[in-house]
Amino acid sequence: MTLAAILQKAARLPTVARDGWRYPVLRIQARREQTAVEALAALGFDLEELRGYERDFDELAPGLYAQLAERARAGGDELAAARAAGRSESSEEGKKLLYVGTRATRPRTVVETGPFNGASSAFLLRALEDNGDGRLHSFDLSEARDALGHPAGREPGWLVPDELRHRFNVTLGDTRETLRPALRRLGEIDLFFHDSLHTARHMLFEFRAAWPHLRAGGVLVSDDVFWNPAFLLFTRLHRVPFRHIGTMGVTRKR
Repeated sequence: MTLAAILQKAARLPTVARDGWRYPVLRIQARREQTAVEALAALGFDLEELRGYERDFDELAPGLYAQLAERARAGGDELAAARAAGRSESSEEGKKLLYVGTRATRPRTVVETGPFNGASSAFLLRALEDNGDGRLHSFDLSEARDALGHPAGREPGWLVPDELRHRFNVTLGDTRETLRPALRRLGEIDLFFHDSLHTARHMLFEFRAAWPHLRAGGVLVSDDVFWNPAFLLFTRLHRVPFRHIGTMGVTRKR
């Protein structure tokens, strides 16, 4: 069976079945976890430059997390405030991947799906601001969701600090309807970050939609790459590396 046929079959499988056969391949892959800098260096970025961006992240991250927590408390969202104030090591390394990857790619156009309350968006935007160029185009449903997936009554990205919003554009609606037309308007993109619905079918849809628009040398990042085999099979199909930091996968277009 070809990889294309496997991808089509994976997209049709129910979630429980997919989770049941994702191992042992993904368990083997999971043992290759790297830091953000190690993963990006393995994709061909300059190591010393990456270490400089990492130092920038280490300096700015506490202040940006504090801003996010303060905005969350002001908005009455104690859960979001607690997440920002008590972030996990793996979550912080994921934010570092987004920040350092954006600094190294020096993008003009970044596309993100599923920004939720905007914590990851804030680090992408801060990297663009530190680069002095670029814009983030985020796509999500009409309202941010809480931890159980219920509408939280706020627009996605509501935690993004005011001083970063001049680089931030949010498109509301189902990405199955909004993403492809927007990508055609945007043309070439430099970095794509998937963090919306984590089913094999939807992840493959977004990867396939973004890939033709991603420039050579551009970066594709996906959260929750071990929920199903979509990211692993997609990278194999396109013969590009599979690197990961915790549950976040990253690859680079040749």
